[in-house]
Amino acid sequence: MGYGPFFMRHIIALKRRGLLDGCRRVVEIGRQQINDRLIVSPELDEAVALFGGTKLELTPVGAPRIAPDSPPGRLLWSALGLQSKSVDIAGGDICIDLNKGRVPWRYRGAFDLAINAGTTEHVANQGNAFAAIHDLIRPGGLMVHQLPAYGNIDHGFFGYQPKFFHRLAEANDYELAELALTPQREFDLPEYLCGEGRPPRVVSAGLTVVMRRRNGRKFVMPADG
Repeated sequence: MGYGPFFMRHIIALKRRGLLDGCRRVVEIGRQQINDRLIVSPELDEAVALFGGTKLELTPVGAPRIAPDSPPGRLLWSALGLQSKSVDIAGGDICIDLNKGRVPWRYRGAFDLAINAGTTEHVANQGNAFAAIHDLIRPGGLMVHQLPAYGNIDHGFFGYQPKFFHRLAEANDYELAELALTPQREFDLPEYLCGEGRPPRVVSAGLTVVMRRRNGRKFVMPADG
C-alpha cells in the first residue's frame, strides 16, 4: 500500500477538476507510505505548489517498492496542507479490523476524502470494508479507489469488476465522477497454479474510481442479479 507518481498525478488531476475543493480532512484506508519513485518525481513538487502547501524534503530509502522504512503517507497530506488519519488493523491512527470492525461514532462522517489505494483487495469481508469507507465520509465527501482489476494474479484476495463500482454507486446514490481501467505490467503466475497450457505470464490492469457520497443514507451493498 503506497503512494507513487501515478497516484500523485491522479490527485493533481482531481484538484484541477475542482473535485477536491473544500477538502481538509483525509482518511487513508490502510496506513499508506510514500515510495521512492514519488519522492524523486516532479509530481510531488507540482502537487505541493498546486495545493499551496509546504515543500516536502524526503530521502529515498533505496527500495524499488514500499519498504518498512518508507515515509508515512501522513507527511504527504501534511505537505499539501491537509489533515489526515489512517485506518488499519495495526499501526493506524484508527484501529479497525475491516473484516468485522465498525467505525467509532466520533469518526462517522468526519472526513472529506477517503483514499483506498490498494487496501480493500486484502479484506475478505468486502461488505464490511466498503460500509466502513461509507461511514467515514461525510455527505458531499469524496472516495478515491485505486485497486487491481485483473491479472495481478497473486495479490490480495480480489480483483474488481468495473460493474461492482457502478452498482455500488447506484445502490448508495453516489455520484460516479470517474471509472477507468489502466493497463499495467505483466505478472508471473505463482507456482501453485499448475496445469497444461498455463501461460507463463498474464497481463494486468488497475481500476481507478472516484465517487461522491451525496446523502446520509445507510450503506447498502449492491446485488448482481
